[in-house]
Amino acid sequence: MSGMKAGQIRALWQAVGGREEPPASGSGALGLPAIEDAAALAGLTLVALGLPIDGPAGAPGAVRRMSRRYSGWLPELDAGFRAGDYGDVDVARDDHAVAFMQAHDRLADILAAGSAPLVLGGSPLVSVPVLQVLAGKLRGRLGVVAFTPAYEVAPVPLYSAQSRWARALELGVVSPSSLVLVGGRAEPSDGPVRRLLDAIGATTFSLADVAQDGMAVIAQEALETAASGTEAVYLSVDVAVLAGVGDPLGLTARELVAGVSIVSRSLLAAADVCGCMQATGQGDGVAEAARVAAEIVAGVAGGIS
Repeated sequence: MSGMKAGQIRALWQAVGGREEPPASGSGALGLPAIEDAAALAGLTLVALGLPIDGPAGAPGAVRRMSRRYSGWLPELDAGFRAGDYGDVDVARDDHAVAFMQAHDRLADILAAGSAPLVLGGSPLVSVPVLQVLAGKLRGRLGVVAFTPAYEVAPVPLYSAQSRWARALELGVVSPSSLVLVGGRAEPSDGPVRRLLDAIGATTFSLADVAQDGMAVIAQEALETAASGTEAVYLSVDVAVLAGVGDPLGLTARELVAGVSIVSRSLLAAADVCGCMQATGQGDGVAEAARVAAEIVAGVAGGIS
């Protein structure tokens, strides 16, 4: 096989749409442009927002910095896709009610612009204020697909990761039949959590289910269940669902990314990436959260093409 002549690779590169120079990247997540003024949100499909509720204040920033390694993805996304980064919400650290109200203001800015929020958090509790704002904006019902290591439906404490889906169901916009939890360690069949999930009709897929049927099948079924009869889908990804992040047992990174890729191509009202509870950047879920955030951005862009 003969070699290629000088200039042939460059000519082919240009023919397939390759760029001569790498595009300038912004200071936001994935190299997205930083947005400081709510008026600049207009026309954006997706907007990243850091929300350090009940987690290390630096968690969103750590994920943001790590995610910039994927800035090269942005030029390859659909030309009709535009996104930005609205920075971090400065939230009260000792009062959940106040912190939620502070989050509501910024989230409302994003939704008013017609954009979908991509929330970067520490604690899984970040799902609650996002869902509270969505409940006041949607005309129809909302489906939920959550990749999570735990089935967080306990009624108490009032504001805790352990009760976030109980709070979601109380909003009236999420029906139990549209709540799908993927990746949990199987609960005892006679335990209160399992009995409650069965009683309300929520859908769960455990680690064993994923191992038996494969993530492609599970994620598609989860999406179809959450999307049935709903206006849009909310995607939550707790990186503690991964093996080695919080527990030796869990999904593999490949499985999680595959599942997120499938769900994120649906009509997403919003998404969150949470579970980074140390923000050291080493073995704490930060790198995994950054990769998941990149997959969500790519999935949303792919969904509009």
